[in-house]
Amino acid sequence: MSIDGILLSAIKTNLNNKLQGGRIDKIYQPTNKNITITIRNNNYNHQLLISADSKESRIQVTEFDFENPQFPPDFCMLLRKYLMRGIIKDISQPKFERIMKIEIESYNKIYYMFIEIMGRYNNIILTNDNLLVLDAITRLSKDNKRDIYPGSQYEFPPGQDKSNPLKINKESFFNKIPNDFDKKVYHAIMFNFRGIGPASSKEIGARAELDYNRKYSELSPKEKSKLYESFKNMFDNVIQNNYNPSIGLKNEEIDYFSAFELTYKDDIDKVINFEDTDQLFEYYYQNYLKDIELKEKKKKLKGIVNGFLKKNNKKQNEFKEELKENENYELFKQKGELIKANLHQIEKGSKEVKLTNYYDPEQKVITISLNPKKEPIENAQKYFKKYQKAKKSLKHLKRQIGKLRHEEKYLNQVLFNIEDANDLNELNEIENELREEGYIKKQKQNKNHNNKKIKPYKYRTSDDYEVLIGRNNKQNDKLTKYIANDGDIWLHTKKIAGSHVIIRNHTNDKVPENTIIEAARLAAYFSKAKESKNVPIDFTPVENVNKPKGAKPGLVYYDDYNTVYVDPAEKEVIEKIEK
Repeated sequence: MSIDGILLSAIKTNLNNKLQGGRIDKIYQPTNKNITITIRNNNYNHQLLISADSKESRIQVTEFDFENPQFPPDFCMLLRKYLMRGIIKDISQPKFERIMKIEIESYNKIYYMFIEIMGRYNNIILTNDNLLVLDAITRLSKDNKRDIYPGSQYEFPPGQDKSNPLKINKESFFNKIPNDFDKKVYHAIMFNFRGIGPASSKEIGARAELDYNRKYSELSPKEKSKLYESFKNMFDNVIQNNYNPSIGLKNEEIDYFSAFELTYKDDIDKVINFEDTDQLFEYYYQNYLKDIELKEKKKKLKGIVNGFLKKNNKKQNEFKEELKENENYELFKQKGELIKANLHQIEKGSKEVKLTNYYDPEQKVITISLNPKKEPIENAQKYFKKYQKAKKSLKHLKRQIGKLRHEEKYLNQVLFNIEDANDLNELNEIENELREEGYIKKQKQNKNHNNKKIKPYKYRTSDDYEVLIGRNNKQNDKLTKYIANDGDIWLHTKKIAGSHVIIRNHTNDKVPENTIIEAARLAAYFSKAKESKNVPIDFTPVENVNKPKGAKPGLVYYDDYNTVYVDPAEKEVIEKIEK
């Protein structure tokens, strides 16, 4: 879903109503592509968000709180230098392009902020009154067909020979679309007139009671006339600033957002209308964009972990095959001894020799392969060397397989943590953990930019015991080894990836069985077995839980434990958890 010229026009109208004449009091840059500007107007502070992010581009007054870096980026500092205390004089949409132009007067000088909403080419550009570029959030060179950098002259993006729909009459409409235009009706609108996206083009066709997928060249004169009237009606509303910002829901998911209700979509379950575009984007961001970001982050991290799991399993299989080959290492020694005992029977140049196997109780004949280029004694020495190598590698292979199994268990736990994460802060902590463990390449980061720290889940049992639940491996370690005290009870699913769960024993008495069952059901829920029944949960005093030196985060070993079988906690219980 993207912003076309019609929706941008609605945004422009809304912002002019709220911000024109307002004073700029604060400017921040929370992320690489987002700018927030606090504008004081009519005794009210409006926070204007300008996002040049290709996945969530928008311009809106928002109530969201943003976490700002301690040291503002260079572009943010430049905006503050020129625009602080400036007055918003006008907000316009040049030539009905997907460009918004904000005119700002600061200390008797005029500046223009151009916001280009063009997908992956989105940009925020500041110029002086002569359109000389002061800077941009994304600088461009001639390789991008335009020069956008400090000192260059601002020029609009290359045109597409489309007409401004606000200046079209009936004659120019039909002059613009050739009679033999051999594409679909909605293409005739979209390809010839500026700022009209596919959805708006289809809506114009549908409101003319036409099949927008028909070829334009097949329309009768009367049908073409109906198409123009629908086009004119749409842009009469635009000129008069009559908008109806809408979001369409299908199967409880957002299907579209638009400056007008899209009647051509007849499979929509529900249409939500908004007072202005700010409310539309606020709803859209809360109910859709965050979910997309969460899903994309999960997909990225799962891809990394699954990639290492695949490598791990491949190595384990290779080592197991090698281990299988070397398990009969005594046979190499026996072959060497048999060759050495029968040197007089073996001729140089033989490829194999058949000898009585004195190590076999039945003394069967054994066939031994030889290197024909070597002396018999050299072949014996070759088998002795293979024996020594296999004997040594056996210990090494078993040790390596143990390490790989340890890593496999860790990666499966990380995979569970990713799947179970509910917000970006959780995923950011998991990403940092993977970076610290060497699974993601370390990058130079702003030391002062910290993700919001997440806390363990908290639950109060019916016996008034506090239960803590880890949300990732690092937090599991912290809970078990640093927060829990002797006497507290530690719980975890048996041989299944899941969270560490701690019952805080504030009484120093025996923890009631009912509390253990409640905590065990939480441990089952916060595990890979959350959809199962009768899940085995091990529990033991936390002092019985040990973490070997060098073990991966979240991996522990424990003894002297008991096991209880429970069903995972139900929704009503989970809703009571303090997050």
